[in-house]
Amino acid sequence: MVLAYNHINLYLDQQDIDPFVRMKFLNVELSYIAQINIEIAETATRKKVWAGAISRIHQVTPGEYMHEERASPEFYKAFARVLENYPVKEKAQPFSADR
Repeated sequence: MVLAYNHINLYLDQQDIDPFVRMKFLNVELSYIAQINIEIAETATRKKVWAGAISRIHQVTPGEYMHEERASPEFYKAFARVLENYPVKEKAQPFSADR
C-alpha cells in the first residue's frame, strides 16, 4: 500500500512557503490543494488492485495543522468516501463441520 501526498500551491508567490512549518511571525494565508493518492497492490505480484485519491483546498496560516482539530472529522469522512468503492470479495460461507 502506498500513500503519497502532493501539495499544489494556488499562488505562485507562495511556492517557497512550507505549510507544515509553524511560522507565527509570517502573517499570510496559504491557499493550496492537498492531495493524497492511495495505491494498493497485491503482495505477491505487486499488481495494482485498487487506487483512489482525496483532494481538498486549504486556506490556512503556515503551521496551522488542519488534522489536529477541526479537520479530523472531514479527513475521516473523505477516507470513508474514497474507500466505498474498494473491491471486496463476497463473504465466504461460515465453516461447517457437515461439509
